[in-house]
Amino acid sequence: MNVLLVCLIFWLIFSIMGVNLFAGKYYHCVNTTNDETFPIEVVNNKSDCLALANDSARWKNVKINFDNVGAGYLALLQVATFKGWMDIMYAAVDSRNVELQPQYEQNLYMYLYFVIFIIFGSFFTLNLFIGVIIDNFNQQKKKIRIL
Repeated sequence: MNVLLVCLIFWLIFSIMGVNLFAGKYYHCVNTTNDETFPIEVVNNKSDCLALANDSARWKNVKINFDNVGAGYLALLQVATFKGWMDIMYAAVDSRNVELQPQYEQNLYMYLYFVIFIIFGSFFTLNLFIGVIIDNFNQQKKKIRIL
């Protein structure tokens, strides 16, 4: 139980950092007819996108984001399980600022956030969790030998 609490607190730190770094920055302007993102030359920010509203443009967020701590936990779970984590990381690296259209690899330093989380949040906590399970298994094995 203590190990689970340590892992959750460790992930909470990364979730709060993710909210501080990425909250509201995953939005982008999408052409609803073909579901493609408008290039930055056409749409630079939210107001440009809303000006194109009659031309089937929509300002929308990605499904997995860091807009709050709960959503951050979900995003980190996807990163830790390596299922769909590349889309989350690419959205972070492409993000510019709140209400600005993303630009390809605008924030290269955001790769560090994900690499550090994968090393510590994924591998370290997973090894810690598995180590406790194996230790408990060995303790139960010793108890059975005594009986």
